[in-house]
Amino acid sequence: MPGHTRDEWKDIVDAIERSVPLYESISEKISFNLARPLRLRAILRLGSAFDGWVIDAGIGPGVSTRLLVSQGFKKIIGLDPSRQLLTFAKTELGRTFDPVVGVGENLPLRTGSIANGLTCFSLRDVMYPRVSIAEFARVIQENGTLCIVDIGKPDNPIIRSLVSFYIHNVMPRLTVALIRRRLRGNPFLMIVPTFDRLVTNSTLGILASSEFGPTKVEEFMLGALIIVVSKRSRSSNDG
Repeated sequence: MPGHTRDEWKDIVDAIERSVPLYESISEKISFNLARPLRLRAILRLGSAFDGWVIDAGIGPGVSTRLLVSQGFKKIIGLDPSRQLLTFAKTELGRTFDPVVGVGENLPLRTGSIANGLTCFSLRDVMYPRVSIAEFARVIQENGTLCIVDIGKPDNPIIRSLVSFYIHNVMPRLTVALIRRRLRGNPFLMIVPTFDRLVTNSTLGILASSEFGPTKVEEFMLGALIIVVSKRSRSSNDG
């Protein structure tokens, strides 16, 4: 799965920081109001291990962590490389989670110390997605679950071209209209290069399966949005 250069990665982090005041509302609109329901659907896939640690990797402004709290999770680690985003999330959510500065490719956590993992609309932003998935496999306990929610790249080339047209041509114009000059520039343009670097949905499923364990890819909007659910098996990480 292709990653980003360090300069591209820094630009993506900067764009997310700039988008914070309108991040949630615009994300909902450009996802046809599916972003929040898919986050919640993924959280429900984590089961009921409410007393175990769960990591929300790429916490951003804290949208998914707020949903984790609402569903009864009590021990949440919010990971993000941006101190600014962690500070914003902490201001919004208080002491409902433990903020950790870090990146997905090098999780600052002990092996087998986490019950479940969640990453929503952020795996595509890391520099090395395969390494990040392998890190989840390292820190999540056996029989734990990793849920990935993200933009998808459909396997069908015709549908993929339609999704690409929306990302490249419709979404930028829509976000400009929604921003209405309330932000500096259009930080949502960051979605374009991250989409271009995505592998197809089936390829991501194979990648997650090889690094993590048994995996199911759930597709929505003809595969334009996906949930990847991976179960941590002993053989996937322990040899």
